[in-house]
Amino acid sequence: MVMKNLIVVVVMIFSSSFKSQIGNEKDWKVIGVIISTRIEVTSIDDKVFFSFGPKIPINENNFVSLRGHFNWWDLPDRKFIVIPELDYFRKIATFEGDKNMIKHLYAGAGITPNAISPKLGVNFYYFFTAELGYNFEYTTYKHFPTEGFRFSFGINLVY
Repeated sequence: MVMKNLIVVVVMIFSSSFKSQIGNEKDWKVIGVIISTRIEVTSIDDKVFFSFGPKIPINENNFVSLRGHFNWWDLPDRKFIVIPELDYFRKIATFEGDKNMIKHLYAGAGITPNAISPKLGVNFYYFFTAELGYNFEYTTYKHFPTEGFRFSFGINLVY
């Protein structure tokens, strides 16, 4: 309960200050997209990526996300690479109550230009997320293969 109240107070303070500074509805929608951004560290096979992008709710149980997986340290010439991914998630279970560490379980799938990835995820302590999945590569990525087990851990304000 304390964590939820803290989040609500912080959001109210920021929203009122942003609203007074901006005042324009169009700009307010941009801030909504920024707030819904998910920030994660994703491990695909033996490579690690910094991932971020918005998670947009379709309704109470369905979400879509377009995020990028960024890496510049796994290639010898430090080339900056980006792998875009379109995700779909469906909330499959919700656990109510303040004493529950796990708040939601979800299932989904993502598609990149090179792979399809079914996933299972858990949302805990309101905004932390962890996902498990497997990349099935249908085209080999030009820098290195991305087929294999994937795991991600991150922060997500839309739950």
